[in-house]
Amino acid sequence: MLKHRLLIAEFIFLLASVIGWVIAVRTGLLIYAAVPVTIALLLNLLNRLRLEEQMKRRLTVAINQLERQLKQENYTVQEQQLEKAIASLKAQIPEYLAQIESSELDSSALKIIQFKGQLTGLEESLNSIVQYLNSASLPSRVERLEEVIASTTAELHWLERQLTDTTHSRSDQPQNPLPTLQPEGVPVVNESQHFTSDPTHSIPVESSTLAPFQDSVSVEESSDFSLPPQTWSLLNTLTGHLDWIHALAITPDGQTLVSGSFDKTIKVWHLPTRKLLHTLSKHTKGVLCLAISADGKILASGSFDEKIHLWRLDTGELIGTLKGHTSSVRSLAMSENGQMLISGSFDETIKLWRLDRGECLGNLSQWTGQVSAIALSSDGQTLASGGGDGIISLRLLDTTDGEINPSPAITLTGNLSSVCSLAMTSDGEILAAGCTDGNIKLWKLETLELLGIFTGHAGPVMSVVFSIDTPTLISASADGTVMIWHIKTGQQLGILRDDSAASVMAVAISSDGQWIASGGADSMIKIWQRD
Repeated sequence: MLKHRLLIAEFIFLLASVIGWVIAVRTGLLIYAAVPVTIALLLNLLNRLRLEEQMKRRLTVAINQLERQLKQENYTVQEQQLEKAIASLKAQIPEYLAQIESSELDSSALKIIQFKGQLTGLEESLNSIVQYLNSASLPSRVERLEEVIASTTAELHWLERQLTDTTHSRSDQPQNPLPTLQPEGVPVVNESQHFTSDPTHSIPVESSTLAPFQDSVSVEESSDFSLPPQTWSLLNTLTGHLDWIHALAITPDGQTLVSGSFDKTIKVWHLPTRKLLHTLSKHTKGVLCLAISADGKILASGSFDEKIHLWRLDTGELIGTLKGHTSSVRSLAMSENGQMLISGSFDETIKLWRLDRGECLGNLSQWTGQVSAIALSSDGQTLASGGGDGIISLRLLDTTDGEINPSPAITLTGNLSSVCSLAMTSDGEILAAGCTDGNIKLWKLETLELLGIFTGHAGPVMSVVFSIDTPTLISASADGTVMIWHIKTGQQLGILRDDSAASVMAVAISSDGQWIASGGADSMIKIWQRD
């Protein structure tokens, strides 16, 4: 209605200006012409502005509609590609199973039976993915399947390589059927053996004779030297999360356990009593990583929602949010003084944050591939990062004048599979990397020497952590096990597993080395106590 009135008024004053000019010519007074002309020009300007604003609104609506259509088409294309990839993977499984079933049970029986079991589990995982595709909303499918497809593809490629190597070696090895499916020195758990919350159930681990270190590396061990095994009891199982647990952290005093899950929540537990203290639920998507300050007061959490939340751990209060990443935040590390936070993301950047000011100081690394894991030495001087490209980069950080200035990156060679997790000893001398091929590689940072490789996991190593009080490394894998290794000798000291056999995505150990927490695909947290 208003636009019609403005147009009518404009025409009226145009007509009035013509009459005004006639009167002005006869009377000699220009005011009769100037006033209607001025008003007509103003009305014309208003009509033009109104028309321009209307065109802008229409254009904005059209652009938004086009963006929605493009996003919907993109989601549809991604869904079709994922379904095709899953169908292709499933189609390859019968072929591998046929190769295995047609093989005779000789000296390679151990590996072949393990491959068959892993492929069967892979087929079940793919079936569950298909069911999820049929039930979940479209945006959440793409988000949730991002890691699943990458992990499944990497595992299948690893199985294919191992199966090929096994097949080639069969003709060169004499027949010598093996009576057991466990590596030498690893305890065989009977099917009737159950591990529950009863602390009397423990895992009796014998002395391991595995030699994961390379022969060319000098290791402090001899043929007749063996460390005593460690026995651990499944003390309790913590329930409350509704989806996969992807991150665990324990405060330095060993009193508080923090867990992050794909159900978008963070839970804070009192570790000695296993009681739930707080549930933190400000993230809008799944939680991927956690970091706790050295004084145990501040918690940082990263998520699929591209944000980093800062919490007061004793009260569960949200004290700040750091924004700047353009993709999921996969790993966090906090400096010893609690002033600096470093974050790694799938947006191919590593960012440095000043916590007291709540601001980003800049990128320590950019365009170096998707970052899956970072590790920071306790003195804050050495930063390690790794990701899907298999490259591990080291940077020395200069903390003069309260700022951090990174040196050019040094690349560690000899790693051909994707890096899932990184950990550094408290003295900053040794770096451990968990890989998708199931191996754990250790480097001496002073000389950049590859110390050795721990082999034993049958799936990607999703989390690694060093014990502070003893020279041991704890690793968690998608094969459903947690393994304990002696760093200097490479001896496998123990294996933790329970009846669920679900993928273990995260592991943490208390500062006194007496408690281990593990969590994964079954959405439960297992608390293990050393006997």
